Amino acid sequence: MRHGLIDRQQFADACALWAGGDQARSLADLLLERGWLSSDGRARVDALLERERTQTIVDNSHDELPKEARATTGELTPSDQGATMTMLAPADFIPKLHAKSSPSSLGAGASVGGMGFVPDREGGFSVRERLELRDLHSMGGIGEVWRAYDQIIGREVALKRLRPDRAGHEASRARFFREAKITGQLEHPGIVPVYDYSASPDGSHCFYTMRFLRGRTLREVVIDFHASRIRNGHAMVGGDLLALLGAFVSVCNTIAFAHTRRIIHRDLKGDNVILGDFGEVVVLDWGLAKQLGSGHEDERPRASKRFDDHRAGETVDGERLGTPSYMAPEQARGDLSCVDERTDVYGLAAILYEILTGLPPFPGESAAAVMAAVIEHPPQPPRRHVSDIPAPLEAACMRGLSKDPSARQRGAAELGAQVQGWINALAERTRSEQERERFFDLSLDLLALVDRRGRLVQSNAAWETILGSNEQARSGAALLDFVAEDDHTMVELALAAVWSGTSHQGFEIRMYDESGKRRWIDWYARSLPDQQVLYLVGRDVSERKESEQEFQGLVESAPDPSCVIDERGNIVLVNGGLERMFGYSREELLGEGVEILVPEHLRARHHEHVTRYATAPAVRPMGSGLDLQGQHKDGTIFRVEISLSPVRTDGRTLIACSLRDVDARHRRERVFMSILEAAPDAMLAVDREQRVVYANGRMEAVFGYERAELVGQPLELLIPEAARARHREHITRYASDPQVRSMGASRTLFGRHKDGSEVPIDVSLSPAKTEDGLLIAAAIRVRDCTPQ
Repeated sequence: MRHGLIDRQQFADACALWAGGDQARSLADLLLERGWLSSDGRARVDALLERERTQTIVDNSHDELPKEARATTGELTPSDQGATMTMLAPADFIPKLHAKSSPSSLGAGASVGGMGFVPDREGGFSVRERLELRDLHSMGGIGEVWRAYDQIIGREVALKRLRPDRAGHEASRARFFREAKITGQLEHPGIVPVYDYSASPDGSHCFYTMRFLRGRTLREVVIDFHASRIRNGHAMVGGDLLALLGAFVSVCNTIAFAHTRRIIHRDLKGDNVILGDFGEVVVLDWGLAKQLGSGHEDERPRASKRFDDHRAGETVDGERLGTPSYMAPEQARGDLSCVDERTDVYGLAAILYEILTGLPPFPGESAAAVMAAVIEHPPQPPRRHVSDIPAPLEAACMRGLSKDPSARQRGAAELGAQVQGWINALAERTRSEQERERFFDLSLDLLALVDRRGRLVQSNAAWETILGSNEQARSGAALLDFVAEDDHTMVELALAAVWSGTSHQGFEIRMYDESGKRRWIDWYARSLPDQQVLYLVGRDVSERKESEQEFQGLVESAPDPSCVIDERGNIVLVNGGLERMFGYSREELLGEGVEILVPEHLRARHHEHVTRYATAPAVRPMGSGLDLQGQHKDGTIFRVEISLSPVRTDGRTLIACSLRDVDARHRRERVFMSILEAAPDAMLAVDREQRVVYANGRMEAVFGYERAELVGQPLELLIPEAARARHREHITRYASDPQVRSMGASRTLFGRHKDGSEVPIDVSLSPAKTEDGLLIAAAIRVRDCTPQ
């Protein structure tokens, strides 16, 4: 039928006649008698069978029966199917073929449905006697797989037997036994379990039974996945891809288990992986498997079948073992000394390549051409075929397909772990996205995802609440469409910084609401791992900005250089005094970190101080004993004193800073002292608390005190005791309205000498406003009381 000598109906009718009782003659005789098969046709069939028996190099892939044959056997009753199979099975070996029987009716020596069960020496039944063959499932180079029924256990099994035309070859028999033995020794959920092995005394007729698995090959599922994806225009990443990748990880784990037993598969491809109907993932066809270090000589060079006679997807048995499109370079070269576990890693990467692209790494019709490409050329990167393949999966795949085995993953487990790691990361991102969706729905702040073109990918309902922009108006719109033109550059620079690798950026801009009114929005932008979008959070700070404008007036009127910073340490307000102290313009300072005013070698540490202060803000007065420094725009470093005051506005804390140039003050003090020292009169200065701050050398001549004895002492030390109470009232009244008062503008005054005597004096007063407050400078001259 395969060669067109009979049709499927003739084949079915002949099988029915033979099974109906005409079993004395062969099926071929019935076909000849009915005229459905000519004598020449029968001779041709005999010649074809003889050629298959003498063929020395064969294809080890399990080719499905022709559709016509499968369709024909599918129409037969169970007993008819058994008859059909008898034509293909040697009567002296394969189990007898009869209708299905109930195991419960069997007993020692019983005959069920015409099937004679012969007890063995222990009173049971042999493996051959208990099996009923139902149909031929597939054929390979040295074996055939049948669907069979174990009538004792009452279960369907797969039976693989050595093909009759290979029974006379010792190497084939040894290889068949080795395949059964290796498969049976690998007890793992991803490897089909072997139940029994049976052989004739001379070993020429042998078979083994194993679990019969219903399902589809991985390659079939992959082809359907990509066809559906293309037909429906679906994205690459989705539930179907994740299911395929999960199956791939299972295959990696199965091969990793085999490697722990020093067994390599050597023919990994999608056709050799079955995805069961109930979630099973099973690696099949261990016919080319080898136990490393076993010493078997099955890999010795043999006469190879011409590669041109093979399709690239078929398994080739010979000097080069494997399937060309999935074959590792060392296999394609026939370099058997390099074939080890990393050869299987290549095969796994080839399966991953097909999952990602729908194609093998080296597609083609000619096995010879494909194998040449495997040896000489790198595979096309998967994203050349499918653009939205995730980069980490492509990287793992291409590494596994490296020509150099040492450049591949160290083993199947590592490749599987890389793919599983990507799956886990995607699951975590999915959970994060779901949480983000819930957060988007609940947040009162403006939230947005922005792509590289600056367009809104996603936004929340707060856009409508705050800006009056409905979902239709903002869907796919550019962020800059809502931003005041003066602030476009600020937005572009901030987003570009985050795209280039800066962890985050904060910026305050003016945005238009539906009525055209500008509202201040404080934005925070950051990147999302492995995603081509930026995450933006915006808060309406319009009320705060209005308060800050009022606050700006207060800062501007402050006598000291002043600025205001936010919790992040960014400058939000400055006054003219600060501009003059540091040499920067207001525009150069606003929005910058306050570290711009700090010497470069202290900036990193200073940022930590600001962060710590912002977590527990408290008033810190000027002159707290800290040795602080500032840096002018021209690079000059100078000492400063700073007072800090936290200010709570609109739900956030601002920090008001007042600064004084300590070095400048010291310079002024030195000038002041020089003036005092050069004066012809005794000179001193007192503060609001009426304590002596300065005194010159002439004070010692008038009052007898050294300078060190006066500084820091109360002024009353120089006032006669009787006048001290009244003097306190005078000085308090003067401080409330300080005016210059010249000498001789009052009645005669007396001072108290160190020895207790009173000295008549004239005093002039001059108020001086300083960074430390009001100072009162006094020039004292001894009055000449000699009568004129």
